[in-house]
Amino acid sequence: MKDSSGLRLTSLLSVSAAHVRVGRVLSIVVLGALLGILSQTLLARTLPKPEVGVISLLLGALPLLSSLSLLGQDLATVRFLSRTESGGSDVRSHVRRVLLLVLPLGAAVGLVGARFYSLAGIAALAAVVLVISQNSIAVTTSIPRARHRYERAMIGRWLPQIATGVGLAVLFTLRLITFDTALITIIIAFASTALVYTVWQLRAVDSGAEPVPTSVMREGLFFFGIAVSFSVMVALDKVVIGKMLPYADLAVYATIFAVMKGFDFIFYSITFVLMPRVGAMETVSLKRLNASIAIVALVVATLYLLLGDDVVRLLFAGRYDQGLYLIAPFALSGILKLFYSVPSSIIGGRLPRAALRDFLWFNLAGIAVNVALDIVLIRAMGLLGAAVATAIAWGIRVAGGYVVIARHRAHLGPAGEGPEAL
Repeated sequence: MKDSSGLRLTSLLSVSAAHVRVGRVLSIVVLGALLGILSQTLLARTLPKPEVGVISLLLGALPLLSSLSLLGQDLATVRFLSRTESGGSDVRSHVRRVLLLVLPLGAAVGLVGARFYSLAGIAALAAVVLVISQNSIAVTTSIPRARHRYERAMIGRWLPQIATGVGLAVLFTLRLITFDTALITIIIAFASTALVYTVWQLRAVDSGAEPVPTSVMREGLFFFGIAVSFSVMVALDKVVIGKMLPYADLAVYATIFAVMKGFDFIFYSITFVLMPRVGAMETVSLKRLNASIAIVALVVATLYLLLGDDVVRLLFAGRYDQGLYLIAPFALSGILKLFYSVPSSIIGGRLPRAALRDFLWFNLAGIAVNVALDIVLIRAMGLLGAAVATAIAWGIRVAGGYVVIARHRAHLGPAGEGPEAL
């Protein structure tokens, strides 16, 4: 029998190391987030609200447009590689096949998105370039993420936004920010960083003798449905607002939301590390995971409720004070999103394909509910209706995730519990 004190020490060391990795990833996210807030601030201070609304629409719809053309191949690659030994598979050929599939699809989806919103000229070009760049980054960052090089992968994810923030800051300093120069800067930032990172990863990736099974690409379709529904959750409110309300209202909504994205940054940091990691655990403790999430959610929500009004006034010089009432419902959505990180990571990284299928069908049904809530509540309550609809949809999504876990609880380990939290 193994020494129990030794097992406890090993577990504590494992938990500590995992939290350190999450902290490092979060620091990268915070850097990118600060530059993202800087970008929104510079645009909001310089351009008319309708022009800020167009740029907010492009960036806000990007996760959804990218997910529609990625077909879940980024997450399927993470799931496969995190379960295989490094050096054995021909990952380079697999990644090239995936890129040949998702990049043309990205261009097509970008064009459709531009046409849907009647965008022309440089705005339409931006829609295409941003989706292609986002797809390339998403696929190539899946390699270091699956190999537990989380920091390298997260840097790749944020490079376009970091470059955008730096570029807009330079334009602002030189007093050269206009609608066209801002879009040109965003296009160059996304395209150049995506190209450099993709070439770097393709040169460094494994090119072993074993081909990656084609079933990995088919498995991506499960992740595709889940990712699309997630992107709908993130972007649908802005997408519907863009069709139902003036762009000036969208600018208010997107600006307040940008300040509230601290919840998103923590969520992405946790899931970025947790999904590849849970597959290697002996057991997974839902109680400890949820307790950790509850502490983080309480602290972050309290800070936003106490200081959010002052932050918005400070950043935007009173121009967006009419949207301060959105902070409370955004905070509720953020709390629910943090709790969602647990079931989504466990289902995607550990549970069998049947659980992915169950989660897929649940989330596809949830899309219809989410659309209906947005349309009905925006008509009735305006921007507040969009925020309330999003909070309700996140609550439904969290509950569904735990229903799926309950059906496959045996795969968590003995009695679904264990000493490891992360």
